[in-house]
Amino acid sequence: MFKKAKENKKGFTLAELLIVVAIIAVLVAISIPIFTSQLEKSREAVDLANIRSAYAEVMTSAMTGDTTTGVTESSGTYSKDVILTQKKAGWTGDNANAEIGGVNVPAISANTTKVTVSLAKDGTIPTLTPDK
Repeated sequence: MFKKAKENKKGFTLAELLIVVAIIAVLVAISIPIFTSQLEKSREAVDLANIRSAYAEVMTSAMTGDTTTGVTESSGTYSKDVILTQKKAGWTGDNANAEIGGVNVPAISANTTKVTVSLAKDGTIPTLTPDK
């Protein structure tokens, strides 16, 4: 009777299961930093797209005089605030030398929460001002 139980070896040993768990742990340890860096790049891309969109809104408001889109007008200057979502300072990759309307996108410091896009009605070069 004991002989039959010994011959029937189904399942995994403890050592095999520990090896599998160790391999999965290594894969997770490698993938988490990659995931977080890609997440930050996507936040930067969203911020840059939002700044470009705000620039287009400010330009349209300056041409039409319409401020119903959230663009504010004060003393002939149209402006709109863009709330930033990125967590790290500065721009990385392709965003490092981004240009909108002939103006370089300013470097973002660690405490910056928004950028103000401004344009004078006379059509002078727009300004992108990081705010804290």
